Amino acid sequence: MDHPDTAGPDELTGHLVGLWRELLDPEATGLPEIAPESNFFVQGGHSLLGVTLLARVEETTGCRLRLVDLFKHPTPVRLAAQLRAAHSDIVIAQ
Repeated sequence: MDHPDTAGPDELTGHLVGLWRELLDPEATGLPEIAPESNFFVQGGHSLLGVTLLARVEETTGCRLRLVDLFKHPTPVRLAAQLRAAHSDIVIAQ
């Protein structure tokens, strides 16, 4: 049974979509709106921005990921699955 404060799959993916939007600003780039399947690098992300993204993920979830994790799992939905596989009790800081 899940811990009541643990982030569910949709909540975690939604949180990551929000972080993608904060960093990539689709309106400024003219790229399509960011969705759960949006590739960080196709949307204009790069390794330095990836480091910033991963720092925000750690700051808000307490979960540390490596840059290679973002390269292997470059979409919010895939990165959320990686986070859940590595950390069973993820709580998103408000």
